[in-house]
Amino acid sequence: MNSEASQLAPLPDHGNTDDRVWQALWSAYEPVITPLRRMGLVTDVELCGGMYGITAELNDGSYLLITSEHTLPADPDEVEGWHVQRIKDDVATIQEIVYDSTETGAQTHHGNQHLPLFDAIATFLKQRALGVRFKPLKAVSITGLKNDHSTVEPITDFFPKPEGAIARYGREVAELRSMGWRCLHQQGGNDWPLSVWAGDGGVVTVAVALIGQTPE
Repeated sequence: MNSEASQLAPLPDHGNTDDRVWQALWSAYEPVITPLRRMGLVTDVELCGGMYGITAELNDGSYLLITSEHTLPADPDEVEGWHVQRIKDDVATIQEIVYDSTETGAQTHHGNQHLPLFDAIATFLKQRALGVRFKPLKAVSITGLKNDHSTVEPITDFFPKPEGAIARYGREVAELRSMGWRCLHQQGGNDWPLSVWAGDGGVVTVAVALIGQTPE
């Protein structure tokens, strides 16, 4: 997983990701969705009887619903302003406007601009402490070259708990050491260990790597 993906909140977990309409809207509104995911918010495209919206999950079970006047148009170029509301489906009293740059909204002067939208959401999350907290998802990665200059078949195993990755790393380097391999370099301490080993004419790198994020 590349470093860009590792900094984003996970994708939504449902069956709509294979739906063509969902995919088209996700792609069309990517300039809005990706910054929200960088804020740590699991973001989704809501399809409801031809009415479209973007949702972003908050840490108390509520969510942000982002639309335009009444719904999001299929073409983002037709958006004239953004309407952001915090909603909690099982609590009718939680329905508050976070940002409104539609024609009659308090921020109408910003129109369909993105930066004021993101600034308002980031400020709201900070003030209310509603951002979702994530912990790193760690994996053990093994790569290298054999004595015939062919590559070692890469191994990447991920672990839901960090201590699982550290334990697996320890077993891998212990096995290399028992086989007579020599450690050429090591770094990262106990949290993100990495070591380079030489033996039998080959070189292997063993590391605990970041492959994504998972909610705390």
